[in-house]
Amino acid sequence: MRKKSKYGMPPPQCRAEMEHNVFLTIDDINRNIDNESYIANRLWALGSSLDMLKHLPNGRINLPTIDERMRNISNMMDWMKYLPESFHEK
Repeated sequence: MRKKSKYGMPPPQCRAEMEHNVFLTIDDINRNIDNESYIANRLWALGSSLDMLKHLPNGRINLPTIDERMRNISNMMDWMKYLPESFHEK
């Protein structure tokens, strides 16, 4: 487990970690595609961010197209694994 810094949860250390976090968000949206309230919430939170997100020809995410909202939500998706189990059950 990565050690939490005094400034909060740790940021991604490299491009691969950042891409992983963004793919967590995209995967979460794809898994909940049938849940209308979930999708409405994600569109409210990420609507324009999802429109701006572009992929390179090799399938990697074009990092300059990731805006602040997408970055924050994606990092929070990754930080969920650092929370105690009691937070996941709610």
